[in-house]
Amino acid sequence: MASLSDYLVWRGDITFDEVPLNVVDALLLSQMSYLNLQGIIGKTERKKECTLAQAAKRFWQLHTEEEFEDCLSFAVRSAGRLLRDMAKTKRFRDLVLRNYVNRNDLNLEEQFAALEIVLNRKESYISFGGTDDTLIGWKEDFNMCFLSPIPAQMDAKSYLESVLLGSGRKVYIGGHSKGGNLAVYSAVKCKKLFRRSILHVYNFDGPGFNKEFIESERYQDMKERIETWVPESSVVGMLLEHEEDYQVVKSSQNGFMQHDATSWEVLGAGFIELPAVKQSSRRLAAGVKEWMNGLSPEELSQFGERIYEVLTATDAKTLADLNKDRWKSITSIIQSFNAMDKKTKEMLFDLIKAMVGANVKKESLKTTEPAGGKAFGSEGTVRLIGRKKIPGNSH
Repeated sequence: MASLSDYLVWRGDITFDEVPLNVVDALLLSQMSYLNLQGIIGKTERKKECTLAQAAKRFWQLHTEEEFEDCLSFAVRSAGRLLRDMAKTKRFRDLVLRNYVNRNDLNLEEQFAALEIVLNRKESYISFGGTDDTLIGWKEDFNMCFLSPIPAQMDAKSYLESVLLGSGRKVYIGGHSKGGNLAVYSAVKCKKLFRRSILHVYNFDGPGFNKEFIESERYQDMKERIETWVPESSVVGMLLEHEEDYQVVKSSQNGFMQHDATSWEVLGAGFIELPAVKQSSRRLAAGVKEWMNGLSPEELSQFGERIYEVLTATDAKTLADLNKDRWKSITSIIQSFNAMDKKTKEMLFDLIKAMVGANVKKESLKTTEPAGGKAFGSEGTVRLIGRKKIPGNSH
């Protein structure tokens, strides 16, 4: 079946003035904010903005294919290749990129990226970045489960208002994964005078919100303009609450890898749709929600802090760092795990149970030591006896 790359071949010679933005365009543009465009688009007058084709040229002068092969974030890998392919098309090459923001703040526990993409004289697409491969980005995603708003959500609102202020432009807003959540949040929470400028909001497999948010008058007013897409085996997009109707897209991948937007199958100017999300995804989301509901916000916060401490005990800042010296990372993680207090270990077990099945027993969580000792196993694994293996270096 057709992919995003096939769509670029089919629709690439038609400009946005000739045929307006559709949902496939929106997904493609949502991927652009995953890329680190620092040094390509900046605050200096010379680099304040550039066309997508210019950005692609500068980006691939700074980076190599080898770097992307080593990058653990499939979203970043895919975005780089899509940028190159989009730059070859009449539809995308002359789009102007501007107002680029990218920040990682360890103190605020925030990873935030956003980009304005000018479609024509009257319309822009606001692309909010999803989680990259930074550990602080994943920590912030966990914070979203019990903290509202998180810093990235507040920045998304401020960013949207700053772009719209005095511009007179109409905007589409979108993002993939956490970026989809930020797109919805910014549209719902922005000041009333800006809301009439919002044409449509695209949430591509992004997590939902708490009940208070979706029951609010502001959300209800914006709901008809929000479009949510999830793959059949969605995990991220099924977390928290969605009141808006969501549409299910067919993916060429299996399991969690369906979160990769480049695996979504295209039909013309839309996606191949499926009737429902898989029951296994519903069970997983329900299990995680049940686990979360059984803990107080304080307990969830403490749990997140401990897991983050375990991962950063390796001196890693990104998933790629964890992968560089796997044995060192595994050893550090196991040592930190053994130092966890009893309550945190119990919460970790309960989370694993929620994810792999409610019939797992605590005594089934065993560790084995290799000949050298001080690790879970020769390949760094936690073994659930009679069930699946959970790789120690998986993410």
